Amino acid sequence: MQYLPPYSPDLNKIEHYWFPIKNQVRKSKGSVEDFRERVDNAVKLAS
Repeated sequence: MQYLPPYSPDLNKIEHYWFPIKNQVRKSKGSVEDFRERVDNAVKLAS
């Protein structure tokens, strides 16, 4: 049986792209209902 190594965000390249988006969504204030809009705005800012 082979075991998987521990997860490391440094080894996963997609994490480097998602990090600023996740931070922007966390910093933005809003409700669950406008979550999609906050994510869309964060993606636009990260581009």
